[in-house]
Formats: sequence, structure tokens, C-alpha cells
Amino acid sequence: MAFNFYIRLVPSLLNALFVIQVMEFSHCKVLMNISCIGTERKALLEFKRDLIDPSRRLQSWIIEDCCEWEGVECSEKNGHVLKLNLRNPCDGLECSLGGKIHHALKELKHLKYLDLSYNNFSTQRIPKFLASLQKLEYLNLSSVGFHGHVSNQLNNLSSLQYLDLSNSWWWPSIKIENLRWLSTFLNLKYLDLSYVPLLNSNQWLSSIDMLSSLEFLILRGCNLEDVSTSLHVNFSSLRFLDLSHNSMKSSIPSWFQNLSKLEHLDLNFNNLQGIFPTVILENSRWLSFLDVSGNRLEGELLKNMSIFCNLQVLDLRSNEFSGTISDIKDGALTCGQSYMKTIDVSGNNFTGHIPNKIGNFKNLEFLDLSWNSISGPIPASVGQLSSLRKLYLSSNKLSGNVPESIGRLSNLEVIDIHNNQLDGIVSELHFVNLTSLIALYFYSNELVINVNASWVPPFQIQVIFMSNCKVGPRFPSWLQTQRNISVLYMSNVSISDEVPYWLPDILTNIERLDLSSNMLRGDISRILGKKMPLLRLVSLFGNNLSGSIPNSLCMSVELSFLDLSKNQLFGRLPLCWRKSQVNLEWISLGGNRLNGQIPDSLCHLKRLGVLGLHANGLNGVLPKCLLKLDLVYLDLSDNQLTGGIPPFGWHSQSFRIINLERNYLTGDIPLQLCHLANLQYLSLAHNNIFGGIPLCFNNFSQMWTNSTFTPHGRFPLGFSVMVNTKGTSLEFTTSLRYLFSIDLSSNALDGQIPKGLTRLARLQNLNLSRNKLIGEIPLDIGNLRDLESLDLSNNKLSGEIPPSISNLDSLSYLDLSFNSLFGPIQSNNHLSTLNDQSVYRGNNGLCGAPLLKNCTGDEHNDMDKQDSHSTSEDESNKGDSVVSWFYTRLVVGFAMAILGFCGMFFKQSWRFSYFRAADKIVETLSIARVMIVLWFKRTFHFPLRN
Repeated sequence: MAFNFYIRLVPSLLNALFVIQVMEFSHCKVLMNISCIGTERKALLEFKRDLIDPSRRLQSWIIEDCCEWEGVECSEKNGHVLKLNLRNPCDGLECSLGGKIHHALKELKHLKYLDLSYNNFSTQRIPKFLASLQKLEYLNLSSVGFHGHVSNQLNNLSSLQYLDLSNSWWWPSIKIENLRWLSTFLNLKYLDLSYVPLLNSNQWLSSIDMLSSLEFLILRGCNLEDVSTSLHVNFSSLRFLDLSHNSMKSSIPSWFQNLSKLEHLDLNFNNLQGIFPTVILENSRWLSFLDVSGNRLEGELLKNMSIFCNLQVLDLRSNEFSGTISDIKDGALTCGQSYMKTIDVSGNNFTGHIPNKIGNFKNLEFLDLSWNSISGPIPASVGQLSSLRKLYLSSNKLSGNVPESIGRLSNLEVIDIHNNQLDGIVSELHFVNLTSLIALYFYSNELVINVNASWVPPFQIQVIFMSNCKVGPRFPSWLQTQRNISVLYMSNVSISDEVPYWLPDILTNIERLDLSSNMLRGDISRILGKKMPLLRLVSLFGNNLSGSIPNSLCMSVELSFLDLSKNQLFGRLPLCWRKSQVNLEWISLGGNRLNGQIPDSLCHLKRLGVLGLHANGLNGVLPKCLLKLDLVYLDLSDNQLTGGIPPFGWHSQSFRIINLERNYLTGDIPLQLCHLANLQYLSLAHNNIFGGIPLCFNNFSQMWTNSTFTPHGRFPLGFSVMVNTKGTSLEFTTSLRYLFSIDLSSNALDGQIPKGLTRLARLQNLNLSRNKLIGEIPLDIGNLRDLESLDLSNNKLSGEIPPSISNLDSLSYLDLSFNSLFGPIQSNNHLSTLNDQSVYRGNNGLCGAPLLKNCTGDEHNDMDKQDSHSTSEDESNKGDSVVSWFYTRLVVGFAMAILGFCGMFFKQSWRFSYFRAADKIVETLSIARVMIVLWFKRTFHFPLRN
């Protein structure tokens, strides 16, 4: 703010001096009737001929006397052109001159003032003929688009007092190799090279130190690095110094202490570090502007506020300053008369309470104490800051009530107290005299807004943030009086009411609207029924709104965010989405009662990154054109969609989340999914998908252990998805961005589990249950070190449980039930904590804890050990019993065969009984044969042929 003031002031002062100088000869014009010189008029016309003038600024350059032309001033003594001011008067390029600068200008030998700033001469270098204008005192070539290097083109301009080569517009600018060419400008008082790269910045300080008359030095964004702390610098005349937006990466050098005439010091965003030397403030009694924001400076700078008595602007934001603000002595805030207009100490480590003496700063217009650790109440003395326009106290630890004295601040435009621990009631008294209020930030506190239903505010507000305060249960009727609202955030404010009929009338200029997480009732057209040309964001989720989605949303070409989820909306999706809606990135309509097909017109939204249509009644096949969108989040779960899974990954690889579960999708899993390297959540559960799991799923490189993971990505707000994990369904919202999950459960998938899945080391949830998978569990399953939930139940898996499963230290849920697994259950390490029998039920071949079935060789856990002789004797006895059993059965079988053979000739029913008995005998003989073979193997320890 003060910087702009000085920038405007300096040219005005110098211009005033110039005007006074030439006015000394004003009486001569009356006596002599002097007009412009013919050769100079001809030179100006040639100069104009090469210009492009789209706004006809130079239309007056046709009359005879060139001294009357726009931007031209002549000497009233001799008629020579002294001043040529063609500065672009507009903020943009619509009024800028273009083309080329003709060398005919060198004929203006008496020219003292030349201003071509903010035009567009980007096709040429700095003209060399400028060096011939040796009487130039003022040269402004700021932001004209010149390119090339500056070296000796301006050497001869020894009379220069004002030189501006800065580049405020972000197009290619000139470059400066070194600053030695400045040594000839001994009269230079003003130098601005802002955003002109200094290619050899090491010697900049010594070159400028020779300019003993310099009063204003602006080297903003010049890539300066060297600020030698040992060099003796003599800037005895310097009043204005701006070295901001460089890369000094050092402490503040000691020579700053010698700038006794300094009035303005701007060092913001330089990566400066160390303790700020307060002696700079003590020695510079004229200093009125100090900006050291955006560095890493330290110290308890606010302990002695008396050193700031002459300051008008103090900006310490975004540093590492500390100290207790409440330690400020009462006298330290009493400077006789305080001139302070701006105090910004946000983003530091200040603690303590806001002192009561803060009210002494009567001229204060801007106060920002946000993003510190300041505690205690807001003092009532804040109400004494009669000039205050903006108050920022957010993101601290302030507590207690908001003082009613704030309502006295008639000049207050912005009050921001969000994200504190404030409570109590806010009533009409807090706003009684806030006639200038345009922005209000109360959200994330425990405040109760309690105003009379008939209250008419004294302001016309534009921005309202009241989320998480208590505003309801009635919809605030005072909003009906507001006509300039552009931002309205009243999420979760306990409103349980019908949408008022007048609401669309106050939303004609709305840009961002958030009424989510309330209990609003009524047709949604009462909110979005009218055209809202400026609308950018709509969030109405979590209400009880009904009706169909208004087609008026298709007319909002600025719309970028739309969330109408978790309501009672019905009907079809709008068919009118337009190509002109180039900003629309987020559509969330889940949890409603929508039906019909997904319209192809959604594919017009080329920037669409989030599409949530889950938990509706949508049917039909997925539009193929969705493949061409750069979607990041896609949730179409819990619908009635049919057809195959589109080959996502064929065109765009930007997906992070795909949720298609609980539909009627069929067919194979398309191999194109393997191209989605950024995928971190995939759910195809509860469909009719068949075939195998693609072997290339190990290409999901975002899930690799060594991948570079950025959880925020393109959409930092987060997205809500219901995830089947740990045997239940959980809703993930802000934490979804950190979840890695694959769920293919409840389909008809067959084949084996791909071994490559074990490469996805970041996987936290893997659910392959209720399929037809066969084969063994991959031996390297233990590589999934982050796995928290593993469900392989209800398949046809066989083999033993891999020992590496014991390495899953994060595992808190495991289900291997109803497979054909066998062998001992792993019980090492963390796996021993999963001691529920249901984990392994339905696997008859498994044994060991937590099952009651012991494994072979574990009988010693239930009985005393017996010696090896007893064991051999038992085995021998068992062998004898087997042989006896065999021969007994053999005799019985032979007798049955004779009787049956004879009896079959007597009666038909006997024949049937005979053959049934014969079948049983054959079966018994087969079992006996196997048992005899096993007995011989165990007894004689050698294999027998079958």
C-alpha cells in the first residue's frame, strides 16, 4: 500500500519540478507567440507513422502546432519539444501503442522527459539512438517489452535523474549483464530495475554505491544474491530502498544500520535469516515503512513497540518471530502520537494476550495477528480503533466472548476471527454501527448468532463465512435485506427449515454458495432455479432437498464445483451440459433418487475430474466418451448399471479412485486398467465380473513402496467413498487420499491370485472374497507390509498358509474362511493376535491355534510323552489289528459272495440286495488295501508299489 504511494509520488514530484522550471518562461509565449519547431514536428510525424494506435490516442497529432498534441509539451521560450509522455493510461493492453520506435526521435535534441511505459514494443531492442538525447533527465521505459541486453546504449545520458527500466508485465524483458554502465549517471536520483534479470549480480552493490545522489532504489525481483556484510556502503542520500523478491539467503547486513535518511525499507521474500537488527529502527528516525515479510527472521521484535513509533506500515508476516505480546509495557504503546496505519505480524510464533493498550493506535487501519498462538479474550479496547478497516485475528487460541464494542467501528470492512475457541452469543449490538462491513468470517468457533427476526443490518455485506456456528433452527431472515452477497458459507449451522421463497432473489450475484449439512427442506429450484451467471461453487449436500436438478445449472459457465449429494433429488440427470462450461471440475450427486442413463453431454466437460453419482437408481451402460475425460475420482457405485467395464486407461491415466461396486456389470476386467499408474483405490465388488485377475495389476506404481506419493494432487478437498474393509463398510472422506485399496469381492473371478500383487507394498486393504479363485496364496504375501485388512474368504484356495503372512505387522483384520487350505496355522509375531476361530473356519485341513484341532506331532500338548519303545509297540499292535481286521472282512466277504450267488436265482429282491452288498465289499477292500500299504510304509520304512 505504502509502496504504491511512493511509486506514484516520485514521478509526480519530479514532474512538478519540471513543470515549474518550464513555467518560468510562460510570459514569453504571450509576447512572442512561439509554436513548435518544424523539424521536430516532422520527426514526431515520422515517429507516429511506425506506431500502431488501436485506441486512437494520437488522433490530435494532425493540427499544425505540435505543442498542442496529446502527450507533447514544448518550451514556451523557444518552442523546442521538452516532454513526450506517451504512457499507457489503461490498466491493460487495450490502450497500448505498438509497432516500432522510429529513429527520427533523435531529432528532439532538447528533450528532457520521455515516458513510453506500459506500451508494447516487444519486437525490438532498446534503440541505440536514445544515447543521442543527451539532455534527457527523465526516462521511463517500464514494461514496454524491449528485449536484449542493456550495456552501453544509455551511457551518454549523463543528465539523467530518473531511470525506470522495470518490467511489471510478465512478458520477456531486457537483461542486464552488469551495472557498470551506471557509473556515468552521477545525477541519478531514481533507479527502478524491478524484474529485470541481473545476469552477473555479484557486483551490483559496488556499482550502485557510486551513485552518491541516489534517493530511490528499486531492485525488486532482479535475482540478487550477494549482499555482502563486510562491504562498506555509502547510501547517505537513500530514502527509498526495495530489494524484495530476491534470493539473498543471508542475514541482514550491517550496512543497513547506516541508512540514516531511510524512509521506506522493503526486504520481503528474500529468504533472510537470523535475528533482525533492531538498531536499524533505532538509527532511522525517518523510517515510516518496514516490510520484512516472507523470510526466516527471528527475535522478540514486539517487546519494545517504542521503536516503531514513527512507522506507518509494519509487516512482519510469515517469519519466525516469537515472544509474548502481552509482555509489551503500557508505556511502550504510548508514542505521544502514533502514526501506525498497518500492522501485520501474521504467520509467526507470537504468544500471550492481545494487550488492552492496542486501542491507543487511533490511526490504525489494518491489523493482522492471525496464524499465531495468541490466547485469551479479544479486548474491549479494540472498539477504540476508530480508523480500523480490516481486522484479522483468525487461527489463534482466542477464547471468551466477542466484545460488543466491535460494533462501534463504523469504518470496519472486514472482520475475520475464524478458527479460534470463541463462544457466547453474537447479537445485533455487535453490528450496530458496522455500516461499512462487507466481509464476515466467524466460522470454526462455538458462536451462537442470535438476532431478532425483524432485524435489518446497517450494512450490505458481500462475503459471509459462518459455518459451524449456531444460526438455526430458522433460516436467517436478515439475509433478505442483502443485495450484494457474492459468497455465502453457512454449512452445519443447525438450520432446520423450509427454503425461503425470497432466497433466489438475493443470490443473483452469488459466486460461492455452501448451505451443506443442514436440514433444509423444499424444492431445490428455490435455491438454484434462477440464472446465476457468476456461480462458481455450489455445495448443498446433506440436506433434505427434493425436486429435479435444475437445468439452469447448465447456464452457469463459471461453475467449477457442484455437490448436491445426500438429498432426496429425483428424476434424470440434466442433458444440457455445455462445452462452454470449461471450468466445471467437480460433480457430486450421489445419495439421491436419480434414475435414467448417464448422459453423453457430461463428456462436454473437458476439465471434469470428479464424478460422483453413487447410490442412485441409474441404469444403462457407461458412456464410452467418459474414457476421454481426465477423471481423477469416479464413483458410480450402488446403481443398476449394466454392460462391461470401460477400458479406463486407454486415453487418460489420471485416475486415482475408481468405484464401480454394487452394479450389474459383466465381462472381464479390461487390461487397460493396468495403465493407471496413479490408481490408489479400485473397487469392482458385487458385480457379475468373470475371468481372471489381470497379471499386470502390479503396474499400479502409486502403490509401490518407492513411489513418489502426493496425497493432495489436483483436488485437495477430498472425496467421500464407502469402503468395504475390516469386515464392515466405512466412510472415508478426508483420509481417503491416504488410502490404498483393491476390492474385487463378490464376483465370479477365477484363476489364481497374481503373484505380482505382492509388489503393491502400500496396499492397505485387499478384498478378493466370494469369488472362484483357485491355487495357493502367494508366498510373498508378507511383502504387503502396510496391509491392514486381508479378506480371501469364500474361494477355492488350497495349499498351506504362507509363513510370510506373519510379517504383516499392520494387519488387524484377516479372513481366510471357507477355502480348502490345509496345514498348520501361522501364529508367529503379530499374527498371534488374530485369534478368532472364524478367520479360518470352513478349511477342514487347517490345524493349530486358534482352532481346537491339533496338528500331527502336537499331541504332546494334551498328554505326556511316551518313549520310543512304547511308540514302536503301539505301531506294531496297530499293524496286527489291521491284518486281523483284513482277514476277518475277507472271510465275511467270501461267505456273502457264495450266498449271494446262490440266492440270486431264487428272488429278484435278493439279487438287488446282493449287488448292493457287493458294492460295499469292493469299497471296503479298497480302503483295506490303502491301510495295509500305509502300515507297511510305517513299519518297514520303504515305499511299496501300488
